[in-house]
Amino acid sequence: MLDYYRFKDAYDLMLQGRIDEAKKLLTDLQTKYIEVCEENTILKTQIQEFEDILYLAKNLVYDGSHYWLMTGSIKQGPFCRNCYDKTGQLIRLNEAAKGWKCYTCGTRYGDRESARFSLDIDAENVKRPTAKVIPLYK
Repeated sequence: MLDYYRFKDAYDLMLQGRIDEAKKLLTDLQTKYIEVCEENTILKTQIQEFEDILYLAKNLVYDGSHYWLMTGSIKQGPFCRNCYDKTGQLIRLNEAAKGWKCYTCGTRYGDRESARFSLDIDAENVKRPTAKVIPLYK
């Protein structure tokens, strides 16, 4: 923790003419300040990551064949079930001739019409995935 009261000690040393001691004290305080700032940045990053995980946990739905991300009243997706189940990554599926294809893992999914129909599913009645570990470090 930063010892803020020690700034007065440095000021008192300056008034007493003990400049070298005051400089050393200020250097120590500066080092502690930099450490606190670095720790603060790390903690803010971790909080943001946890908020992102919580948002995903609340808004990711599984309709039985695909994952969808709810943003307000809009469903985004579909996302590859295989990639999400293995790595925790949301990889958007691309339209293929007879369905959907994941260009990351190569998995093909059924016909697009059934996936489009699933867009009309009520979000309250959609099966939500169980807890999933999402990598925190890239």
